Formats: sequence, C-alpha cells, structure tokens
Amino acid sequence: MEPLTGEFRTAKGWRILIYIGSPPLIALFVYVGFLPFIRDEFSIVAALLLIPISLGMITLFVYGMIETIKGRFIIANKSVSNKDALGTMTLEFKEIKGFRTDSNYIHIISNTKEKKSIRISTYMEKSNLIMEWLTNNFVELDGQEAMEEEKQILASDEFGINEQSREYRLNEARRVAKYINIIGGCTGVWLWFHPSPYLISVSIGITLPLIALGSLVVYRGLIRFDEKKNSPYPSIIYGFIAPTGALIIRAVMDYEILSYKDLWITVGVFSILLTGLFLVITKEIKFSKILDYVTALSLAGMIFAYSFGTYVMSNCLFDTSEPEVFRTEVIDKEIDSGRSTIYYLKLDPWAPGMQQEKVSVTKNEYVAIEKGDSVDIYLKRGLLQTPWFYVVTE
Repeated sequence: MEPLTGEFRTAKGWRILIYIGSPPLIALFVYVGFLPFIRDEFSIVAALLLIPISLGMITLFVYGMIETIKGRFIIANKSVSNKDALGTMTLEFKEIKGFRTDSNYIHIISNTKEKKSIRISTYMEKSNLIMEWLTNNFVELDGQEAMEEEKQILASDEFGINEQSREYRLNEARRVAKYINIIGGCTGVWLWFHPSPYLISVSIGITLPLIALGSLVVYRGLIRFDEKKNSPYPSIIYGFIAPTGALIIRAVMDYEILSYKDLWITVGVFSILLTGLFLVITKEIKFSKILDYVTALSLAGMIFAYSFGTYVMSNCLFDTSEPEVFRTEVIDKEIDSGRSTIYYLKLDPWAPGMQQEKVSVTKNEYVAIEKGDSVDIYLKRGLLQTPWFYVVTE
C-alpha cells in the first residue's frame, strides 16, 4: 500500500465561491417564500408553487454551506473516511472492493453489505493525487469489468466459431457503430440547421435510425442501444438520437397537422410493437434490475419520438393529393423568441367546427402580412390519411 495520509477539503476556489454566493441566494429564496404573504396579487396556486421551491432551495444552499465547512475526506494508515453534514463514514482498506469514477464523483465501493460505499466530489482539493493513490492501490472496477466482459465475448460460441473470428466480429461491430454514430450526428446537424436539399436530408434522417436499429439485429448482442462507460460493447445511441431529434424539430416547425388524435394512436401502437420486437429479438435488456426497466422505458420513448417524426414527415412531404383551398382572415400576429425565433399568425376559423388557429410562417411572410389581411389555407389529405395544411400569403 503506497503511503498517503491526510485530510482533504473542497478545493479552495470552490469554497470561496460557495461562501460568497450561498448567503445572498439563501436570502433571495427566503424573500421568494414570503412573496405570497406580502403581495396581494399572488394566488393560492402561486403560493403553493413558490413556497415549496423556496424551502427546497434554502435547504439545498444551507446544506451546501454546512457540507463545505464540515466536509473532509480523510486517508489514515489503514482506512479512509468521509466526513459530511450527516456524519462520518469509514471503510478499512480490507473493506474496499475498488473504485469507480464519473464526471462529478469518485465512488469508493465497499465489499461488505454492512457498510455503505463512500462518495467524494471530484472538486476536492488534490483530487488528482487522490485518484493516483486509488489507482495504485485499488482496482478500477469499470475497467476491470470491461476486461471481463470482453473476455466473455471472446469466449462465447454465440459470436463465432473461434476466438479469432469473435475478435474480428467485435472489431467489425465497433467500426459499424462508429460510422453510424458519426453519420447520424452529421445528419442530425444537417437536418436541423440547413436541410438542403430538403427531400434528401429528410430521407436520410428517416433511414439512419432504422439502420441503427437494424445493426442491433444483425450484430445481435455485440452492438448495444444504450451506452455504458468503459463497456467493450459498442453503442449506436448517438446515431439514433441525433437524426430522430432533428426529425421532430423539422416535423413541428415545417408542417401543420389539422388533428393529432388519429396520429397519436397510430404512432403509439407502432412504437409499442417496434419496442416489443426489439426487446424480443436482441435480448439486450434482461429485466433483472431497476435500471433495465428505466432503459426499456427510455428506449420506448425514443422509438416513439422517431415514429412521430417519421409519421409526420412521411405523411406531409410525400403527399401528392390535391389541396382544398379555404380563405380566412389574420386576426393577430405573434413572435415567440426562445432559442430560435418563431413567427405566428392567428387565423380566424376557416372550416366548420374549428377554433382560432395559430400557424407558424417565415419571417418574410410575417412582415408582409398585416392584421386584417386575408390568406389562403391549402388543406391536403396526407399520405397516411392524416390531414394537414399550409398557409399561402400571396
């Protein structure tokens, strides 16, 4: 065991920031909590919302102050201890199984059920020295588990007739996953920010997530959907998410659906079937722990998002039906300035049973149209029988 002893606190810069920043923030949220009692215009709903937020944030910042003052990570001759606002936890060296790291914490894992693992912040002073000491004296569990998993892959008959063929198959799967993620990421950026030529960018955006899911079936068990740190199994998560997210943005920004009722039913049923098919064919998720259920729900949500984007884009972009034209009046104009600026026209009801409709238009169309002007509404049947429409301002 390499020698390293002493007490380690939160790094000095972070301590100064917390000491200076926390008191005014605590005072701010105390004031926010009292607002419903000192301002007559606050409703009961606002009070029920502000008071819990205020109490929660006050508790958070007070705890952070106490933690910064009292917090210590202590390395002794035969043990490590973590002292925080709630007490002190100690593990003897013989009780340490190993350690893991993430972006914010170092986790020192206990090898006994009687004692909990210790978690220390990476913002601790001399955290690099602590990491070096842990690396030299204990097992880095993520790396060890990755090595064990790779050994299991190379020893499994499921992935090839001998070790050489299994290794070749694994490397091939890694290359395929790498290309899917790179192309998927580039396609997502292309489709989101500059989808030109439009038909080609949308078609690739629809196709790539299917290729990503298809790779899971082709490399059954070797390529995974989710990403795990240091895992030998390659993942295609980014190749799926990037074009899917861009498809949703394009679907919402570029097309106006008359009614979403039937769309939600179709997309929901398709998503359930595709998720179930994926789980049965790939057998990637074992449902042996809570995280597996969370992963399955996340997968279902992403497949639902992809199905929605693909449905809307296919229904509208590839629709060749003849439009039915309606004329209506612009009753108001509106600009939504968020991460991107969106221009809206509020239209008088233009079909039986409709209410006022707010539709997005380009900046030039927004500037050219005045309140009280008339516009034409082109209503189309939709390739998938979901009616949609667009506005013609000239």
